[in-house]
Amino acid sequence: MKLTLLFAVTALLATTDGPAGRTTPTSDNPVGGNAGTSLLAHPTETFNTEVKVGDPAPDFSYQGLDGRWLRLQDILAQGPVLLVFGADELTLRVIEHERERLMDLGVVPVAVTDVRSGAARAIVSRNSLLFTVLSDTRGTIASQFNVVDPTNGRHRPTWFVVDPKGVVRGLGRRGLPLRGYPSLVANSLGVPIPGTTLPASK
Repeated sequence: MKLTLLFAVTALLATTDGPAGRTTPTSDNPVGGNAGTSLLAHPTETFNTEVKVGDPAPDFSYQGLDGRWLRLQDILAQGPVLLVFGADELTLRVIEHERERLMDLGVVPVAVTDVRSGAARAIVSRNSLLFTVLSDTRGTIASQFNVVDPTNGRHRPTWFVVDPKGVVRGLGRRGLPLRGYPSLVANSLGVPIPGTTLPASK
C-alpha cells in the first residue's frame, strides 16, 4: 500500500497545557509564527517517567508547512510510525535509503531534531529527504519521551515504534542503528520482514 507521506520541517509550541501534555500557542509563539527560530525562554519540563513498550506514546503537537497545528495521531492515521531522536545526517540518509522498505511495511518514518527549523530545512534539502523531519529546539517533544540529555540539553539518540493506536511497540535507548530499520520495525510490530519468504503452512 502506497502511503501519502507528510512532508514537514516544523516548529513546535513551547508550553504544555495540563497533565495531558497538550501544547498550546503562546503570545511569543503564535500559531503560524516562526516558532522554530527562537530559543527556549524557560527550562524544558522534564518528564521523570520513561516511556516504555506497551505505554501510550505522548501525542505531541507540531506545526506543518501549511501553518496548521497537527498531532502525532494525525501521522498515525497513515500507519505505524518509526520515531527517531538525535539522528545525525548519516543516519537520516540511511533512513531515506530504507524508506521504501519501511513504506512496504506501511510505516511512516519521522525524525525529531534539536536543530533550528532553518538548519533542519537545509538538512532535508542537502540529503533529499522525503520523510518528515521535525525541529524541536525547545525540547518539547524530546522531554515528553524523556530523551533529553540533562548534561547538555541535546536529544539522546533513541528510536520508538508506535502502532496506529498510539501504543509504543518497540524502542531503543542505546543509540540508533547504522542500518536495518525495516527489520527493527518488523520485529517490533510482529510482522514479516520485507523481502523474506514465510514458511509454507503444513
